[in-house]
Amino acid sequence: MVYGFILLLLAGLAQGSFGLGYKKYPPFSWAAFWGIYCLLGIVISCGFAALCAPAAIPQMFSKGLSYWAAPLFCGALWGLSAIGFSKGITMIGMSLVYGISMGISTIVGSVLPMILSKTLPAGRSAFFFTVGLVLTLLGVVLVTAAGVKRDGGAKSSKAGVILSILSGLGSGAMNVGFTQSEDFGTFMLENGFGATAVSAVRWSPVLFGGCLAGALWCICEITAKKEWKTVTDKGAGKRVAVLFGVAIVWYAALLLYGLSSGMLGELGSTAGWILFNALALIISVGWGLRTGEWKGHKKGLLFAGCAVLILAWVFTAMA
Repeated sequence: MVYGFILLLLAGLAQGSFGLGYKKYPPFSWAAFWGIYCLLGIVISCGFAALCAPAAIPQMFSKGLSYWAAPLFCGALWGLSAIGFSKGITMIGMSLVYGISMGISTIVGSVLPMILSKTLPAGRSAFFFTVGLVLTLLGVVLVTAAGVKRDGGAKSSKAGVILSILSGLGSGAMNVGFTQSEDFGTFMLENGFGATAVSAVRWSPVLFGGCLAGALWCICEITAKKEWKTVTDKGAGKRVAVLFGVAIVWYAALLLYGLSSGMLGELGSTAGWILFNALALIISVGWGLRTGEWKGHKKGLLFAGCAVLILAWVFTAMA
């Protein structure tokens, strides 16, 4: 279990950092930037899964619709909502988008899988899990309130908040999709596949569905706005290289989370999701401070929110 927490820490670090690559996207238009990112996501996630376990993906599809339809659908929901995550960062900054999005994601991604699988915690575990969840939400509220106060209620802030809410709903659906393939993960382990291969394959339909949905959206937007020229503008190659690095960090976060969830027991993919999001939020706040998003603004609420999130981490880990 100790190794599970170490992997979860690394996953949260990666998850809280990859958004740095979303702050700038010239020479691309936004749609070109996000479309290329989605295509890279498909190549990296599906390519790595095929490399780790070339026989497993065909086996997943041969198992029937129930093994891949739900992850694929949840992934598509995430892919469409992730558009709000990217645009929100350009409107209201990294720390605030992470705060709102991950707060909602925490609820949807931890509670809904337990309801669907009928594995609600009981006794001592239920107490610590509930306290950890409530504290996580309180911490998110404080961080979000700090961001709204920082921006003074600007129109861009309101639009960014709405997009961040949609992003949180989709991000939660992402973990729902991952948990829906748990039976196939067990099947893989019983047939000699390693934990890394299991995580990679379980994520593949979720990420394929999400990245494909995002790419199709962007193709439509690029065509409607006649922005295909930006793909070949000066500096495009360098930006693609940056996006490739960002996509690897993002995928590494999910892969490590998948690995850790298998080591943390029955609540690995539920309580683990709370810890994953809480840590990522703290890391993103740190990057927000480092990049000057909070320069000249009061940070009392922000620091209070982070302190509550750390306390939530402790309670959830005890579940």
